[in-house]
Amino acid sequence: MNSDELNHDRSGPTSPTQFSSAANRSIVQSQAGDVDWTSNFQSMSRHDARSASAAFDASRFALFPEGVYELPEPDAGEPIYICTPLRVDAVFADQSGTGRGRLVSILADGEWLRIPVTNSALHCRPSEVVAKLVDQGLEIAPDKKSKDRLMMVLKTWTSDVRLQTVKRMGWVDDSYSSFTAGASLIGHADRLPLTSANGMTSGLITRGSADDWKAQVGMLCRDNPLMILAASLAFSGPLLRPLNMQGGGLHFRGESSCGKSTLLKLATSVWGGEQIITQWNTTSNGLEAIASTVNDMLLPLDEIGEISAADLYKATYALANGKGKGRARSDGSLAEQARWRLALISTGELSLNEKLSESRRAPKDGQEVRFIDVEADRRTYGAFDSLHGAVNGSAFSDMVQASLRHAYGAPGRAFVEQLIDSNALHRVDLRAHVDRMASGWITRLPSAPDGQIARVATRFATISLAGTMATKFGLTGWDQAAAHDAAEQAFRDWYDRRYGDKRDAVDAFVRPLQDFLKANLNALHDLRAPRTGAEAELGWRDETKAYLKREIWATVYLNVDATRAAKALIDMKLLCKGDGKHLMCRAPRAISGRPRLYTVNIDRVTAYKAE
Repeated sequence: MNSDELNHDRSGPTSPTQFSSAANRSIVQSQAGDVDWTSNFQSMSRHDARSASAAFDASRFALFPEGVYELPEPDAGEPIYICTPLRVDAVFADQSGTGRGRLVSILADGEWLRIPVTNSALHCRPSEVVAKLVDQGLEIAPDKKSKDRLMMVLKTWTSDVRLQTVKRMGWVDDSYSSFTAGASLIGHADRLPLTSANGMTSGLITRGSADDWKAQVGMLCRDNPLMILAASLAFSGPLLRPLNMQGGGLHFRGESSCGKSTLLKLATSVWGGEQIITQWNTTSNGLEAIASTVNDMLLPLDEIGEISAADLYKATYALANGKGKGRARSDGSLAEQARWRLALISTGELSLNEKLSESRRAPKDGQEVRFIDVEADRRTYGAFDSLHGAVNGSAFSDMVQASLRHAYGAPGRAFVEQLIDSNALHRVDLRAHVDRMASGWITRLPSAPDGQIARVATRFATISLAGTMATKFGLTGWDQAAAHDAAEQAFRDWYDRRYGDKRDAVDAFVRPLQDFLKANLNALHDLRAPRTGAEAELGWRDETKAYLKREIWATVYLNVDATRAAKALIDMKLLCKGDGKHLMCRAPRAISGRPRLYTVNIDRVTAYKAE
């Protein structure tokens, strides 16, 4: 029977016999193309004839190309049109077996749209279910009983396909075999993302393909280190959890119209549209909700100048630590705490330090390494080095942003697909690779590393790894070594800005202290040795520290300002600072009377390379 033999009037086919024959042969392809779904319902046992719902027994419904019909009893009349094409593709539940429902698909504008419907809504709020389906494009017959018939169709249609719902974005579990981004599921197909299409989630979408992004956007990053750095940062989000790293990222600081907003939009395009970009002045509760929405991906934050210093102080810790506030439900039980781990990119004309100083708060080391400051206005053309034929930096920025409007969202998903398909997260020890890279960079610095330097180096090494892997996967359009070179250069630039002036100040004071330790370290009384009762003439030492008396310190800096020397050495963490305003620390308890002494970090002083 061809389509012309069907009566396409919504009153139904010409006869029940024709209807049944057509229904048995009708096959509908799923939107994903991975499953063949028969158009008529599965065979189900009839309800008892005495049941109030017997007239709506599932065996009396069928799906035709033009819609769902109720089949009459033999010789009882024509099939009754209910709605446009609809099917139940699967049933679902969460990991604990609750939150059960059906995955309903409707045919609207020539495409099958999948809509999850919970069992509780079907049975307790049917009008909401109808409204939800109609809003998505389902058309229902105008008679009063059509809604009841539709509810009976949905309640009695089951499926052998079982899906586990996922409410959290990013990696589903530690197997790293499934990943959710917006409404997309990457990897194993037995998961169902349950996410709202509102707010930021609506921005986690794609336009164009990964190849389109590479050709139109990635190629413009060539010979532009800050663009490569920003895009590589965006790719780093899915690596943080496998690397067991906290969230964190980069703050691109620069004058107005230097191109920093273009860097922000470029990084954003790896995962979706500009709707993802969030303003810094969002409330703390809002930031929590947004952060959980882009878990394992990228959170772009614009204009650090718009947030108060007090709120910024809290936000930098909360965003990087990845935990929301503990909240109680109405019954007094503790609600599930929001959690996230993500890459962060921020822009502004002020640095983190400058903004925090507005509240007279000195930034802590932990905050600075969460949002690493990157100068975005010191390249040849503001944030750019190569204009790819544009007449100036502004024109190039416009060129990049025009390209971003036609290609976004696909690269991040393609990156995750490659991570899953290559099994790289299980096959290769990526953390060891990151640590070796960071260690190599640190050993080439003039000063010995401290915790802050090591953490910043590790962050840049992670960004390097992400950009390099994306290039190996064929996603970027830039050279194989470009991400590594851009990240290492940015790390050294950060070090020079962070320690450059301090190095200039301390270089003149390191050599006298190095010479003293070289000549006298063994003469210092070893606190690990048995006590002899003899007076230590020069001072004391243990495994890591040398403790020098005030008069000895004065002889080391006999011809210079000994106080100025101490301050400069403290700034470079070569000398330990005392409490309050004191330059000297209280001696260890092993030293009688615990006098204040100049406390020297032996390893850092001996390793320091003075220019």
